[in-house]
Amino acid sequence: MAEAVSGTVSGGIGNSGQANIGSSTTAVASIALIANDGSPINVGGSNPAGAGLSAGIGGAYLGASFNADATRTAGNIVIDSSNNTLSGIMDAINKGNFGVTASIVSDGSTGTGATPNRLILTSSATGQSSTMKITLAGSGGEPPDDALVSLLGYDPGGVQNLSQKAAASDTKATVNGINVTSASTSIGGAITGVTINALKVGASTLAVTKDTGGLTNAVNSFVKGYNDLNTQITALGGYNTDTKTGGPLLGDSTLRNLQATIRAQLSSSITGLQGSGLTNLSQIGVSFQKDGSLALDGGKLQKAIDNNYADIASLFAAVGHGSDPEVQFASSSAKTQAGNYAINITQLASKGTLTGNVALPAETTIAADTKWTITLNDTTPSTLSNTQSVSIPAGTYNPSQLATALQSAINGVSAFSNAGATVAVTVDDSGMLKLESTRYGAKSNLTVVGDTGTDISALFGSATPVQGVDVAGTIGGYTATGDGQTLTGAPGAPIDGLKLTITGDTTGPRGTFGFSQGYAYQLNTLATGYLGGNGIIAGRTKGLNDTVKDITAQRDKFSARLVDVEARYRKQYTALDTSIASMNTTQSFLTQQLAALSANK
Repeated sequence: MAEAVSGTVSGGIGNSGQANIGSSTTAVASIALIANDGSPINVGGSNPAGAGLSAGIGGAYLGASFNADATRTAGNIVIDSSNNTLSGIMDAINKGNFGVTASIVSDGSTGTGATPNRLILTSSATGQSSTMKITLAGSGGEPPDDALVSLLGYDPGGVQNLSQKAAASDTKATVNGINVTSASTSIGGAITGVTINALKVGASTLAVTKDTGGLTNAVNSFVKGYNDLNTQITALGGYNTDTKTGGPLLGDSTLRNLQATIRAQLSSSITGLQGSGLTNLSQIGVSFQKDGSLALDGGKLQKAIDNNYADIASLFAAVGHGSDPEVQFASSSAKTQAGNYAINITQLASKGTLTGNVALPAETTIAADTKWTITLNDTTPSTLSNTQSVSIPAGTYNPSQLATALQSAINGVSAFSNAGATVAVTVDDSGMLKLESTRYGAKSNLTVVGDTGTDISALFGSATPVQGVDVAGTIGGYTATGDGQTLTGAPGAPIDGLKLTITGDTTGPRGTFGFSQGYAYQLNTLATGYLGGNGIIAGRTKGLNDTVKDITAQRDKFSARLVDVEARYRKQYTALDTSIASMNTTQSFLTQQLAALSANK
């Protein structure tokens, strides 16, 4: 900063209280720009260098720190002589598939010493916790390559050799005056059953109403679908008194049985609907007419929508409701029978775990080049891909940080993530480290063996793993098979194929579970029975085709017999013709002889 002073002025820079007869003084200072929210600072203008600043987006975090997100996975890549180029590093990061996308952008600079290509790293996830930290280590305990550290080393709370160009942030909004945040552009849970997609900044009004129009259209489509089918069945199997002609399937038993079964199903009430105010179609205004068609009473349907909106879907789909909210319907099969079944649980599902028997200290140091062999959710016989070598990042951690680092390192192994196998690592109230598979059941297991660096005993003591178990119990008194938290009804029983998800922490009686098969589900099952590859119509068609083949075979045999008869008759005719010719010759001879005898008398 420069200040020029002249005239009868007292004071001035460096001239306090004295008459200033003209002087020039230069003061030098530095300028620091600090963003209140930690976002990168964009410096522009005509001459930013005049203020000692560099044009562009840049800056470093001041007083920042890095806290790993336990829900994200850490990743490791190897950079050696085979990929130690910018493009090689980019490919290695992208192949690592651990939530970071790498790309190369050229700034267009040219000339001697120009480095136009820039490596860009972008988080695949959104949200304020989507920050990153890049740590480099050499192999065999050696220090990392200085050039790679200069290129890639990045720690928000330490050396920042990379420059952040865009700060991660959450979606922030107010819903009915309540502040809500989301790590993505979708906001769920603020309004029950509603997901809000935030496309731009601004205010908007959201009206949440029942989709009565869509429901009415769906019921109308159901009625129309049946009526169209009924018209087709009548055309195929009916008799037209005006033209005195019948349909091509007039009198066919299969067609009559199909029509009768459909009408019987739609006329009956749905069983197994616990807590529902609707059990039949007439309650929503759908009823049969004299001609066998269905008609919809819009007034009754609207009344049902107003009073029993949530129950209407149960009339059409296969649904299940339990008196215990922690007994949930998963699925059913065509063999599952509707009804109410008592639930009794003798064993709850658990996960494979390894829980330490020594409390963690305030800080735990993981040595460089620490590798463990971890087997996760292995099968019998063993599957090779279920056992992997896991590198544990070196550093000094408090218990919470250690749990996060360990979880991220294991879940970051691609062989585990590709198989859907993950772990959760926590610290219990006693300070013990707990490692557990996120899978339930007898297929949930893990083992940990220390290879190099810090031994597992430093974290878990002498603890041994515990394998998970499947849920066990009965449904309606019938045997059921457990697989994780899923209890499946045994074949041959009324509950055949019924799958329930059992959660909670209570064994013994768990209330009753009602299973119902709605009209649409019943019709779909009926259609499968008629139209499936082994269905009634397929069997009927096969029978008719077999009959046609049999008739064809009989016709071929009869044709062959006719050929034989013709040949026999021709042979007999030829023999007879020969005999007649011989007899005619004999006749002529005898006639001549008799004539000669008569002449010689």
